Amino acid sequence: MISLIKLLKEALIEGGNVFGTTSPIKKEYIEPTLIEFNEELSTIYPKVDFEFSTLGSVGKKDESGDIDLALSVDQFLTKDGEPLLSNWNIDPAEFEALYNNIRKKARTASESQSKLRAMLELIAINIEQNSEFINTDVKAAGGGSIFCTFPQFSENNVQVEDKTVQIDINVGNIDWLNFSYYSNTYKDNVKGLHRTQLMLSMFNVLGMVFSHGTGVKIKDTGEIVATNPQEAINVLNASYNIRLTQDILNDYFELMDYLKKHLPEDKLNAILDVYIKILDRTAPKADIPFDIQDYWIANQDRLGLTGKYLPDNSNLIKYKK
Repeated sequence: MISLIKLLKEALIEGGNVFGTTSPIKKEYIEPTLIEFNEELSTIYPKVDFEFSTLGSVGKKDESGDIDLALSVDQFLTKDGEPLLSNWNIDPAEFEALYNNIRKKARTASESQSKLRAMLELIAINIEQNSEFINTDVKAAGGGSIFCTFPQFSENNVQVEDKTVQIDINVGNIDWLNFSYYSNTYKDNVKGLHRTQLMLSMFNVLGMVFSHGTGVKIKDTGEIVATNPQEAINVLNASYNIRLTQDILNDYFELMDYLKKHLPEDKLNAILDVYIKILDRTAPKADIPFDIQDYWIANQDRLGLTGKYLPDNSNLIKYKK
């Protein structure tokens, strides 16, 4: 089984606030804020076409905790995996030094993934040095994303006083990013991350690593088994002997209901064990969905669940250790 620590890093990145000082953004502020954000980036990188698309629940709710954006990997690497350094004002010698250092430490990453990582780290540094308004988390950059903070703007393109928002630029195949970050508007205490982490747990039980940016690979060999949504669905269906569709996989409630109806108890419980351990250790605070809270209670001691990151209004607060 894949290390829970590694899975938690995925969970923290997906839907997480890495800065801790930003504010949620109102739905009506998202478009004007992104217009200003694009203009600022275009000033620094005039050769780059910033065709962003929003991911997850952005714009689906009255308020969003942050803004997830997708940017095609084609803006960074050629089809042959060569870095487009001049478009991003990256010094070749500086890139080569960082890339070689990354390759020495890389265990399963491909050459192109290492090149992208080096580019993203250098881009984050360059943005931090050259923008008056965008701050980046340089230490967190490189894993397929650049984490930024930026001022919020109202409908009239007026800066909202003392309000910034976290904007995450996620780089990869656009179809895969839309699939891996997909979020419905949910009822009860369920968020978009609940669906994604359930899907991640299904791959984990199979000895596979689900990456938001690149696809699915076998942990032990590094072999990539899926780089698009249909390939990922085919892997799950063949491995579990089920018939998932993308519509089912896109919705937490439909997916959970399907698994409960179609999986043997031992396989379902193996997935739930991984799943609730991830949620139990996920910050910012993520509640355990109502429909599996009884399972959390029944298995708390066996799985070492503490409830440390439960929200204050969770039904499970009384079990917190």
